[in-house]
Amino acid sequence: MIHRIGLGIAPALGDLRAAGPGDTILFLHDARQRPDWPRYWQAAATAVFRGAALTVVTA
Repeated sequence: MIHRIGLGIAPALGDLRAAGPGDTILFLHDARQRPDWPRYWQAAATAVFRGAALTVVTA
């Protein structure tokens, strides 16, 4: 599953933390503008530790 995180779109934090092998977390270019950005970054770290892939779009 692909979990997209941006200013106007994001999965539930629990769904993101439960991600693992076969899942991809996609941080869009405006994700850091979210007021809850640190919580999503922390949840993504948990998912990566569990085996999820992480992609950051910068443009």
